[in-house]
Amino acid sequence: MDVKGLFDKYCYKIKENEYECHSTIIKLIPATPKELEGFKALCREHGVDQRIEDELADFYSQCHSLFNYFVCNDSAIFDWWQSPTQRKIWMAAIDDICFIYDDISKKYAYGYAGGKEFGEFDTLEELLTDYIRND
Repeated sequence: MDVKGLFDKYCYKIKENEYECHSTIIKLIPATPKELEGFKALCREHGVDQRIEDELADFYSQCHSLFNYFVCNDSAIFDWWQSPTQRKIWMAAIDDICFIYDDISKKYAYGYAGGKEFGEFDTLEELLTDYIRND
């Protein structure tokens, strides 16, 4: 996934690696090697599928947080993972909209309070594209 390419295509560029999208200023700051290792350790600890770990690590290697919310190695991204009926990676929130990966349905989604009102997607790139192009 080319994160910068997506933001270049669909968002207003303020300056290098800084964009406005949905009235939110987003900075694309790559994760440090230490942050990426911390994220991968969290994924292994929680039993995240390797495909999802790899996909998210690719994103975080280009931008250490989704919409400047949680830095990738923040354990809070797994707050909604603990329940066997929930198992969600909480990647970000903007206003009342939450961006998640739902391990039960094996889909990325965004909606209110961890819901899926705005759509479910097979990849993070599909979710990002849907959200940012509809600004």
